[in-house]
Amino acid sequence: PPKSPNRSGKSTPTRGRPGEKKDEEKLLQDEEEERLRLEQEEKARQEKEAREKLEQERRAELDTKKDKQVFETNIELGAVKLEVEQVKNDKLAHAEWNRYMKCDGKPDPTSVKEINTFISLSHEKGSPDVNIVLEDAKLILSLISELNELLEDFTPEEFEQKVDSYRQTILSLQDLLLNRYNEATLKMLKEASYEADSESGNLQKVVDGENETIMLWANLNKNPRFKLFEFENEKISFELPKVLAMADIAVRILRTKFDHYSHQCTTFLPKKKKVKDEEPIPEEPPKPEDAEEVEVKGDEENGEDAKSVVEEGRQSKQSNEPGLVIEGEKEEETKKDENEGEKEDAVKTPDVQIEIEEDEEEILDPDVVDLRQFSPLGGVYHVDLLKTPPQPNIVRGWTLTQIIDKPLSTVKYPSDNPNTGRSSSRVASANPEGRDEGSPSKTPLEQQQPPIGLTFALPSNVMFFEEPQVASWDSSDKHWKTSGITDTNFDEENRKLLFKTQEFGTFCLMQDSHLNMPFQSWELKPKGTNSTVLTITAAIAEVEIEVKDSKCRLNAPAEDPPKELSGLYGKWMAVPKLIAAMRDAGVNVFPAEDSHKFVSIQSKEVDLERVYEQMAILSSTFAFSWSKWNNDAGSKQVIIQIAPCLIKENVPRDAVSDDDWSIFSVSDDMSYKLALSEYDEEFADVVAKGATYHCDLLHQYERQPLKTATKNCWNNSPKNHKTRTSFSFTRLPHY
Repeated sequence: PPKSPNRSGKSTPTRGRPGEKKDEEKLLQDEEEERLRLEQEEKARQEKEAREKLEQERRAELDTKKDKQVFETNIELGAVKLEVEQVKNDKLAHAEWNRYMKCDGKPDPTSVKEINTFISLSHEKGSPDVNIVLEDAKLILSLISELNELLEDFTPEEFEQKVDSYRQTILSLQDLLLNRYNEATLKMLKEASYEADSESGNLQKVVDGENETIMLWANLNKNPRFKLFEFENEKISFELPKVLAMADIAVRILRTKFDHYSHQCTTFLPKKKKVKDEEPIPEEPPKPEDAEEVEVKGDEENGEDAKSVVEEGRQSKQSNEPGLVIEGEKEEETKKDENEGEKEDAVKTPDVQIEIEEDEEEILDPDVVDLRQFSPLGGVYHVDLLKTPPQPNIVRGWTLTQIIDKPLSTVKYPSDNPNTGRSSSRVASANPEGRDEGSPSKTPLEQQQPPIGLTFALPSNVMFFEEPQVASWDSSDKHWKTSGITDTNFDEENRKLLFKTQEFGTFCLMQDSHLNMPFQSWELKPKGTNSTVLTITAAIAEVEIEVKDSKCRLNAPAEDPPKELSGLYGKWMAVPKLIAAMRDAGVNVFPAEDSHKFVSIQSKEVDLERVYEQMAILSSTFAFSWSKWNNDAGSKQVIIQIAPCLIKENVPRDAVSDDDWSIFSVSDDMSYKLALSEYDEEFADVVAKGATYHCDLLHQYERQPLKTATKNCWNNSPKNHKTRTSFSFTRLPHY
């Protein structure tokens, strides 16, 4: 712009507008930001193209070696499975010979002839002496345990014809065991007056066995003010209503460490995919001259099936509790079942079956306990109201005893007749309506015969993480039920549970099977060749299981080990036995096949069993751990942490630092290392720098310096077939 002269004759520059300079600076700033944005976009595009190109190269490389890696993995896993099958086959082949070589005088539970002879002799010549009965109980339980081990070790397909026979033998032995307990109880009741307590005048006797405790109380004194009695050492008590205070009754509480009822429930085993009969294709009706041939042919085909139906009918009758079925009625019912079985076989449906894709859930009554969700703990309590047999009387130096050749009989309570069980003097004092004076008219039977009060002390070898639930056994429906149990009160400090029940029967304590699920964390660290340590931090408990070869044990924590588990710590045992022992002790950290129905988890569409098998093979050289990113990843990949553990001088094998861990993504057809750590803020499915794709975990370290150590692990690990089994039970990455 032109300069204007001033008074001094000098020219000065003209000032522009104040906003023009700011607009110019803003324009330059916007242009610079746009240029940087374009550069960043171009750089991101180039990086994306480079990643995609590298991704394509990696996938192409994986495709070229995928078949080879899958083949090698199948060989490694097949070698382990083959050895497992060989061990099972050898055990099955030598089971009969090993049983014969025991030479311990015990009957062979797999031989129907020997078991039938043993049961018959026990009924005919078995002594009712309580000490002999306890010895017989140990023998019977050992036979049942031997059969259960055979049923657990081998699938039904391997000895299909023997499964039903073994199960029926187990039921017969269980009935025999209860019958022997009843014989011992009857003998003690017949001699009750000889062992009566000097103060109360009643029989108060406790007999401890290795697997059971018999607590017996007989009402000999008939004190009308009697209310409560407690077995002090066992911390178990019962309250009797007044209607029984003057009756010739006895109360037996049989506490057993074993449970012979739950396996009869329909909810004991997980539900499998059901099958349905395919609709038969309509055929042309047979000609009159061929009708006779068709009928004869059908009878021949269904002959064996009819026999099997009759046998099943007999088995179901034999499985009932002893002493509850009259022999004459039992024979009539058996004949009736045979006739019904023949009628059903006359219109047998075709054998063509197909699988149903979705499982149909069993609809249970509200009072039925689902054994898929709850577990009975601490054994079983049989609380029975018994009729006291006639007692011996001493007359002029002679002991007179009324001999009654009848089995132990129970008294029904509550009875349809409110005067049942009362002595004659007590009945005579009652009014004609069957109620005491002063009671309101038309008193309900429940008020005339009030419930029984029971107090159970929680077993000292079982951990209860919450108030246990009481259930009673329904012998007709074959279920544990909560109906009829009221006024439950839990004394947590003294570990006592008080409740009332409408009737005597068989009871147990229940706890939620999934209290410790889902897991908070888990780690699997090697301790040597074919040895590893599994640490699980569950929702409540924390356990450490050490696996070595085909055995495992529960390690005690360094501080404050629970006294309930003192009998398990440090004992080496087979994997199934340790799992059963920990579950019986209340520490269930082993998810079942259907646990996902009761625990909120993220389902994974990955063959997890194959992942567990590979982890087991690598577990002698690599450490595995959970990752918090497993929940953020998709359902088609599992995120785990892996760390190499080399043998070094003066350094424990399980010593792993935070820097040693790497995060891996595992799916059905791919495995790779992620450029991610547990301390990052967001999940990113990005392959780590320099990492390559592999089809599985076994080949993940193929190009790493740890190749030699890994191969050594592979060569040593196939013999460790039971290690794979332990991981298969725990299902770690899934939870």
